Amino acid sequence: MLQAVIYDLDGLLLDTEPIHAQVYDEVAQQFGVQLDPVLQAKLRGRPSHETSRLIVEALNLPVSPAEFLAIRKPIIEARVAQSPARPGAAELVRSLHQQACPQAIATSSTQPAFTIKTQQHQPWVQLIDLVVCGDDPQLERPKPAPDIFWLAAQRLGVKPEDCLVFEDSISGVRAALEAGMTVVAVPDPVDRDRLPTGVHHCLDSLAELQDRDRYQTIFGKLPLSV
Repeated sequence: MLQAVIYDLDGLLLDTEPIHAQVYDEVAQQFGVQLDPVLQAKLRGRPSHETSRLIVEALNLPVSPAEFLAIRKPIIEARVAQSPARPGAAELVRSLHQQACPQAIATSSTQPAFTIKTQQHQPWVQLIDLVVCGDDPQLERPKPAPDIFWLAAQRLGVKPEDCLVFEDSISGVRAALEAGMTVVAVPDPVDRDRLPTGVHHCLDSLAELQDRDRYQTIFGKLPLSV
């Protein structure tokens, strides 16, 4: 029985993934190399310390992952502050809030990064009951491990099997499935054919949920008010 909804942030609620990809590539170009599409796909949904390690190792850069992140930090912070909402995101959050359905965000972003990204979206982001970030002291393993989803469910006071997760990345989908939750994938088109087996629903956009039939297919008898 659906008792709570959990969202990813980057690429799902906010359109930050193209910004991240562009900035990672710009930093790599400072060392005379570029990120290919295969490597870019591996980075989606992962925490920044892990993505920096993957980039430095894959491209054999003459810096440490920490040094790579230090170069990236001022660039990414300036740009993600202007991240637009993904189509249908604010409408869905407001709709479920009106139905008194508990909502949470489970993001690999750190708390400071989350604050920067969401500062211009507070009118609807603040309707979400709980946020669990990638630097949470109680979080042992990042996505694709299921820990962040278990932690969100625990803090919401619901069982994992009663949670519905919206995710866009392969690693996030795997984490939610391993957590034992119902998963709605909203993938980047290049990832659609790579989704793990077991995904319960797949959308091209959250805006599809403004269609009554699509909404009720996923949410059952929750009333529609988008």
